[in-house]
Amino acid sequence: MCGVPKQLLARLVLGLLIFHLIVSSPARAAQELTVYSPAEQKGKPAQFIWQLSGVGRLSGDIMVGPNGLLYLPVGNKLAAVDTRGRVVWEGAGPAGGRMGRPVFGPAGSIFLPGSTVVQEIKMNGAAGWSFSAFQGSTASGPAWLSSGPRGYLYLPLPAALYAVDTIGRYKWALLHWDAGDLYRAVPLKDRAIDGCAGDERAVYVVCSRRQAGSTLLAVDGAGKILWRYWLGEIKEVHLVPGGDGVLYATVNPSKLDKLNKGKVYAFRPEDSGRPAWSQTIPFDDLTAPVLSPDKTLYVTAGGRIYALDAPTGQQKWYQPLLNLVSAPAVDGRRNRIYAGTSDKRLLAVGTGGRLLWELELDGAVDRPPLVDPDGYLYVVTGKGSLYKILDVKL
Repeated sequence: MCGVPKQLLARLVLGLLIFHLIVSSPARAAQELTVYSPAEQKGKPAQFIWQLSGVGRLSGDIMVGPNGLLYLPVGNKLAAVDTRGRVVWEGAGPAGGRMGRPVFGPAGSIFLPGSTVVQEIKMNGAAGWSFSAFQGSTASGPAWLSSGPRGYLYLPLPAALYAVDTIGRYKWALLHWDAGDLYRAVPLKDRAIDGCAGDERAVYVVCSRRQAGSTLLAVDGAGKILWRYWLGEIKEVHLVPGGDGVLYATVNPSKLDKLNKGKVYAFRPEDSGRPAWSQTIPFDDLTAPVLSPDKTLYVTAGGRIYALDAPTGQQKWYQPLLNLVSAPAVDGRRNRIYAGTSDKRLLAVGTGGRLLWELELDGAVDRPPLVDPDGYLYVVTGKGSLYKILDVKL
């Protein structure tokens, strides 16, 4: 007699707890695929192919893998979507900290950086090996990871630079970013990593300290520092290897005034850390540079697209575009530049700077569009919709 009420009470409490969790948990928008008819869009300069809503707000740029799948980083998760708009798989990123930009491996694996971790994700979305480094404390900023010389993966942390091969084996660690580290028993607490990129010659890392500014370093595949260059007091930097040994960088000052403005740099390997050229742009919101096949470097800043001659840094032209916010994307074969605006528009610009067309989407476009080898555009809006679009005005 006494046991029955206790069982009923326990079930009631459990039911109320489950109901509370369901009601109080934030709802995720359901994914919905809409396919558009070409006939209904006849005569338009750009046509929607499909729209996948409910994918979430991107925490990084959309990427295409060697297998042709689209990869969307959303918070601490990565979603793989095929070119028909079907979600193939979704997987969680490394535990702890903010997931950084994925790196694709030669065998089809994807490597995701966490604050002190590298996590392998297999082609089917299953977790592979994991490498963890001791840091002492969890970094608050985004994690960085890059491929680089000798085919290694490079994980830069405030205390050290770690080199790991693509099957998860530790190779070496650079334990000093500057000469003072050789005499410190405890790593500096105010050091941060603000950028990382790599090519066949070196891995490039930006280290910053409060009141001391930021320094760009080049490190070879054996862990030797090749050169350093002081960037000054900055709030943001973007590093992009050009594929021919040249490193391009856009730098935004921590304070915009007459003496401190945005800059674009080019570093050649033969110059030992001296910039081959630098170009000043009078804003503090420069995006990552994009290099076209004809050696033109495109940058968005101050609501404008800037075109620079990559070998010399000379400005070719700039074009103001209303509410422009995203970094540009370039289709060199079709002589197109694409970018997005804060008022829900996708823009197409010719290589001379003339606006060709604009297309309204369902939300702001603050991430660069992706152009695939077949000429299709993939765009994710701030509302969490992924679009596939065809530029038919060629």
